[in-house]
Amino acid sequence: MTARPARAPFLSAVLIVRDEVHRVGECLDALPGLADEIVVHDTGSTDGTLEELHRRDVVLVEGAWRDDFAAARNTALAAARGEWVLSLDADEVVSADPRALRAHLDSGGPPRRLVTILNEEVPPAGGYSFTAVRLFRRDGARWNGRLHERILHERDPEAEPALVPPAVLSLHHSGYSTPEALRRKGERNAVLARRALDELLVTPGVDPRAVADVALDLGRAHMGAGQLQRAVEVFEAVRDAEADGRSWQRATDYLARLLLGAGQPDLALGLAEQLRARGAGTKHCDWLRAQALAQLRRPGEALEALAHVDQLVDLDGRIRGTEAVRELRSLCREMQLALQRAAGAPVTHRVSPPVQEP
Repeated sequence: MTARPARAPFLSAVLIVRDEVHRVGECLDALPGLADEIVVHDTGSTDGTLEELHRRDVVLVEGAWRDDFAAARNTALAAARGEWVLSLDADEVVSADPRALRAHLDSGGPPRRLVTILNEEVPPAGGYSFTAVRLFRRDGARWNGRLHERILHERDPEAEPALVPPAVLSLHHSGYSTPEALRRKGERNAVLARRALDELLVTPGVDPRAVADVALDLGRAHMGAGQLQRAVEVFEAVRDAEADGRSWQRATDYLARLLLGAGQPDLALGLAEQLRARGAGTKHCDWLRAQALAQLRRPGEALEALAHVDQLVDLDGRIRGTEAVRELRSLCREMQLALQRAAGAPVTHRVSPPVQEP
């Protein structure tokens, strides 16, 4: 562990890593000038990551992976001294205006801050952006959750986190580069989620919503691992339990998307209609309906469903680009023409100014 300056830092960048020799350098290179201190907890690297970290000006904490993300992050957090902590992964690169960020934090506000994360993802999912609590006051903070961990804070625990403007601070996440890497991630996460769920189920007085959240993590992990029947069973169980409306909506959404990918559009269409009836976002429901209708070779109805879809925001708050909407519209128009030709009907070409695409 490197020697520490006598003066307490304002901002500590804190990472947990394991076998990230090819990515951790880019992450660390972006931090000087922003972070006053960099803390890295290595959880058992064997690929040269440790050697790379020893060459860096970081506070290095060596340890072992114990199948618990919150435990690993809390170990790293305990070694930090900053007033504020920025939590990072090795496959993330920060973009920030250091002076504006300090002014933002000095202006007061809640102890937890939302940071915009721009996420790259391998096809067919595509990239998206979302926000997560990655910046927080160190004093009173701790991580909770074996998988998809979240930060809890003793200072004003009920306060809603505030968003840091993306121009002031954002993260670029390169993610998992191949379908095989995504599958391995899904298998790992399924093991962790199963353990977390088993622990919750024997906890007296546990909140059913907490059980539902971990069950959803398990279902998503099964999807990522390609274990689709297991994912279906988990999502159906969450729907049946109905711990709360939000859990039911998320389980139904995941199930609809799974069925679309599995080529069962009739079932997905029914789920999209259920989501709409239960108050889910209209545009997201229309996007699900349009995909199902296109698969059912009902392009006219699919285009009607897409008429007002100008942004893709799923029920988890992930914002995706609209290229997929444009592609589906184009596909449906081509399908309409092909069906008209096959039926021997006159083909009408649009000559009026095109509707502006989102």
